[in-house]
Amino acid sequence: MGVALAERVGSEWQVLYRAVVALEQLQATLQRLFVDYAPDRLLVGMGTGARSLLPQLRAWFPHAVWEAVTERDTTLRARELYFQHCPPRGWRRLLPKGMRIPPEPYDDFAALAIILQHAEVP
Repeated sequence: MGVALAERVGSEWQVLYRAVVALEQLQATLQRLFVDYAPDRLLVGMGTGARSLLPQLRAWFPHAVWEAVTERDTTLRARELYFQHCPPRGWRRLLPKGMRIPPEPYDDFAALAIILQHAEVP
């Protein structure tokens, strides 16, 4: 699953952490992020598996307030963010943008897309 941490610096977003994390490593990863960064807003996209994940997150971190948010159009935005970060090379750069699919998991970019999508929402 995708995990991302970002902060606003002026009018820009700075990505502090971004990774695709196995469910077995999620609790340890989040624990480390809480210690290292003390995030003040925690978003959970309500897509695949979120209904079972949210209660687990609340059990692991009862002090945290988790916000369930929509994931509408985040997959497309995640692809766009992925290719901004990892521009296609070779024959892949010849494909039209709409046909480009990252050659590796990009759930971390989907997590970042969720942050960007809900950045202005309190």
